[in-house]
Amino acid sequence: MKKYFVLFAFLLIFSKPFCQLPERSSGQVVTGSNMSIFNDPNFTMPSNSAGPAVLKYQEIEGTPYIDNSSETNAVPIGKFYSPDFEYIETALARYNAYTDNMEVSLLEDGIDYYYLRKKPDYLYIVLGKKTYRAYNVDGSYKFFVILSENDTQKCTLLKKETIEFMKAEKASSSFVTDTPNSFKRVRDVYYFKMGHRLLEIPKNKKSFYGLFNEKKNAVRSYIETNRLKINDEEDLIKISNYYNTLL
Repeated sequence: MKKYFVLFAFLLIFSKPFCQLPERSSGQVVTGSNMSIFNDPNFTMPSNSAGPAVLKYQEIEGTPYIDNSSETNAVPIGKFYSPDFEYIETALARYNAYTDNMEVSLLEDGIDYYYLRKKPDYLYIVLGKKTYRAYNVDGSYKFFVILSENDTQKCTLLKKETIEFMKAEKASSSFVTDTPNSFKRVRDVYYFKMGHRLLEIPKNKKSFYGLFNEKKNAVRSYIETNRLKINDEEDLIKISNYYNTLL
């Protein structure tokens, strides 16, 4: 019973998934107060905000999930931390880059998965070597990978991972074969988190330097001197770190 009390606060941010996930039990979670959080609308996710239409993943080539496993651990283990980066809990976790949902299950379960409710600037989720967190971008909440050492700096580099669903296509001639339904990983998109704003990093250099306002000349000089590229992840980390030294 003591264990359930520890899990209570963590489970309050779970919501039942609407995508094609394993369903075997009733989906009820027993907490310290013997209540089911799914009977409370404050903890459920409306079906119209659950993401793309339901798909049967087993009928599609590829996967909607980002592979965050390691050579020593193929099980999708996630560690959860508070906004102050205090450890909360370890659970099964996987990031669905098609629906942009973090799917979570208790370690002793692994059958019933739940959506981790997206709350901006709230939980940190560590999957393998990556740290995820939800942020507000253009009025909607999305999960990003934190590439900088932390996200408390004035400029933090973030990465948005995305997987798209590609519809099947009939062959245009007898010389080629049909293309089946599939999931495809698309190019990652990078953002600078400056204060509470998320700014997509432009490909154009003039627009890129404009992100740094009165420090743009110093940033330009640093990039040119060190021969850095604005489309390289490691170089972007160096640029954001340097910019923070100017503030």
